[in-house]
Amino acid sequence: MMKKYLIYISLLGAPLFWGQGKMTETSVYRHNLALSEQENKAMAFDADISLSEAELLLDKKISGIRKQLLSDTESKKISLYNSSFNELKPLIEDSNLFQLLQTMPKGGLLHTHSGGITDVKWIISRVRKYQESYVYDQKDNDQFIFGQLAFFEKGKVPAGFVSLDKKLASSPGFEKELQDLLTLKRDHLCSYTDYWIEFEKRFKRISLLLPYRPFFKEYYLKGFQDLIKDKVQHVEIRYIFDELYDFEHGKYPLKTSITDLQDILKQIHQSDPQFTLKLIYSSFKFLDNESIGKQLETAFVMKKEFPDMISGFDLVADEAAGHDIRFFEKSWAKMDELHKKYGVELPLFLHAGESNSALNENVLDVALLNNKRIGHGLNLIYFPKTMEQIRKQNKLVEVSPISNQILGYVSDLRNHPARVLLSNGIQCSINSDDPSVYGYTGLSYDFWTTLVYWELDVKALKKLVFNSIQYSSLNDNEKKKATAYLNQQWNDFVQKANRQFN
Repeated sequence: MMKKYLIYISLLGAPLFWGQGKMTETSVYRHNLALSEQENKAMAFDADISLSEAELLLDKKISGIRKQLLSDTESKKISLYNSSFNELKPLIEDSNLFQLLQTMPKGGLLHTHSGGITDVKWIISRVRKYQESYVYDQKDNDQFIFGQLAFFEKGKVPAGFVSLDKKLASSPGFEKELQDLLTLKRDHLCSYTDYWIEFEKRFKRISLLLPYRPFFKEYYLKGFQDLIKDKVQHVEIRYIFDELYDFEHGKYPLKTSITDLQDILKQIHQSDPQFTLKLIYSSFKFLDNESIGKQLETAFVMKKEFPDMISGFDLVADEAAGHDIRFFEKSWAKMDELHKKYGVELPLFLHAGESNSALNENVLDVALLNNKRIGHGLNLIYFPKTMEQIRKQNKLVEVSPISNQILGYVSDLRNHPARVLLSNGIQCSINSDDPSVYGYTGLSYDFWTTLVYWELDVKALKKLVFNSIQYSSLNDNEKKKATAYLNQQWNDFVQKANRQFN
């Protein structure tokens, strides 16, 4: 009988034992999986953010809006992931998500350039009203290019330039042609264009406009108003200094652009007292060390006279064509000497890694310099040790997703390198770079692309927005005031958005 009982145990008990073993293995697997998820989340750039109940509610609503957007585009067979920004722009503007993001406070725009912040349609219409405005309507030559705009005194107009007003009046289609000449579009992701050549042509076409003092004042007033309308409270411009002029007084001292910008800010503050501005003195990567040394000296002089306006120094231009950062080692070595001479600090905010190539090692240099933030940093992911170094140094990467797509660095924005940076704890901010050149204004479009393509939640959005003030070049007192204002604006946004989207 006992033998028979043991046989039953062996037949029926073994499966029970094996089941217990299997359950144990499953629970261990699930435990390890949960631990892995927690460890990965703990590494992310927004791991320190906790959301309120109202923010969690908004997160669910935004997630639902995004899912509905994806469902709608799929049902309509819209190629969301294989289309360019320019192709999708009408869809973006008609979406509920875009309307919501337009009401979201953006904090600061930390990466934009002089000459790239104001709507081109406004530029054409405003320049046209000046009697002294002209456009070059001949073939490109060594000095001017077709569609180039300028101001000239009567009787001193170079050959090839004609009155802008008369040209637009006599050729109705020319206004649209001029808009296209001032805007860089990547209409199809697979089409070939030398984007940097075309990009630089856009800037050349307005380069003779900005130094004209009357237009300069109008241009920046409009640019700041556009940013405020899109809920941006702070902006830092990579600023190329040039002597302003008019036809009554001739050229003005270099510092006039700063004093004029200060006057514009006073005008802005009458209606928007929280808006702030910093200038990052910028020069070009294709210059030599002697020229950059002189530019650095000028930047220190300006910083000493205008410590609340000048925040740092940068070099701009195509990284594939200009010198790399280490080429200017002699210039960087003089920074301490200039710091002692003028008694002010001038940190670097260098463009680095705006490239798809692992052979471009500029990001290695910025990790070794007094470089506060990194412009673009696309290829930082190819240098894991440096990426970890940047994370430990707590340096921010200024990400400009739409610019990166239009200039040909990223096609499908789901594959943007910033997604890797964010998941590895690299702090980032969202920027527009040169929005007017790309056919838009503000920051809402860039936030739309990040939210849709990077699958961000409210936690990530909040971190990106607040990073733009935390890592700005505002001083401690300015930063404290800006953060308090942003907190208020953010909480108001959450409450209103929750009421709007029930």
